[in-house]
Amino acid sequence: MNKLIFAFIISLMTLTGLHAQDYKWWVGGHTNLWLGDNRSTFNIAPEVGYILSPKFTLAASLGYYSSTYNSKSIFKPDVSGFIVNPYIRYTVFKKGIILGFVDGGVDFGLGDFEGVQVGFKPGIAILLNERFTAATQFGFIGYNDGKDVGDRSKGFGIDLSGYCTTIAFFYSF
Repeated sequence: MNKLIFAFIISLMTLTGLHAQDYKWWVGGHTNLWLGDNRSTFNIAPEVGYILSPKFTLAASLGYYSSTYNSKSIFKPDVSGFIVNPYIRYTVFKKGIILGFVDGGVDFGLGDFEGVQVGFKPGIAILLNERFTAATQFGFIGYNDGKDVGDRSKGFGIDLSGYCTTIAFFYSF
């Protein structure tokens, strides 16, 4: 199973690109994988977006999420399901091939963790060439109804844990 996940991640890494001047549409996705002593999580989310202007992009992702606890407990059940995430990306700065951005959107959980979170996810992208981009997001700032895919309880706040870090690759066309 781990070899299959690794092969899929490597395949996904071949799709990259974003913010090219002549290209308005992009596809790609993000993923995260956390293998801990007590908990393992996996998330993969293909994305599609449209560049509205040099500062704004409208996009959405549909992802699969799975969380497994290594020590079984009735208080920590294994969960899996889908995440629907429409968002708007604002490019804060561009310096050469480096972009700083903030995604503002809503995550809808479907499956074992039905719920909603609304907020912002900051990130940095590297323009590899005119069609390919690699990006990472680190953290979440906003509201969660307590039924999400992380360890957050209901409320507002900032989460900079490893569960919020993703790596994304995009291809513009």
